[in-house]
Amino acid sequence: MSKFILLISFSLMLFSCTELTPLPGDGEEDRQNVSELNLEETAKEISAVVGLATATDESYCSTIAIGAKPCGGPWGYLVYSSEDLDEEYLKELVNHYNELDHIRNVEEGRGSTCDYASKPELTYSNAKCRGEGRNAWNPGGILKFNGLD
Repeated sequence: MSKFILLISFSLMLFSCTELTPLPGDGEEDRQNVSELNLEETAKEISAVVGLATATDESYCSTIAIGAKPCGGPWGYLVYSSEDLDEEYLKELVNHYNELDHIRNVEEGRGSTCDYASKPELTYSNAKCRGEGRNAWNPGGILKFNGLD
C-alpha cells in the first residue's frame, strides 16, 4: 500500500510541475500577437473583433477613441458592443493601430483639420450598437477609412 501512495504522490508532483496548455474555447487561441501586425492587419483584426456590435441591450454599447489626427486627437470613436468581447484585447489593438496611424501620418506627411472629434451619441436598434454623427466609426468603418472595404 505504501508503494501505491508513493507512486500517486510522485505522479501528482510531476503533474503539478507541468505547464498546462490553454484549452480550446478559452479565447486565447484567437488572439493575434498585436505587436507583429501592420496597420492594415490591425484594422482588419479590430473589425473582426468588433463584428456587427451586437448586444442584448444598450448597456453594452460603448466607444473608444481611434486614430491619430496629425493635428492631435483621435479621428473618431469606434463603436462596439462590450458583450462577449475581450475589451482588453480590443484596447491593445486600438492602441497599436493609433501608434501605426501616427507613424503613417508622419511618413506620408499627412495633414488634418484641428477640430475636436467629439464622442458620438450611441443608439441601440435591432440588437446592434451604432453611433450617430461624423465621428462615429460604426462596424466596418475602420476598413472604409483605410480603403480596405
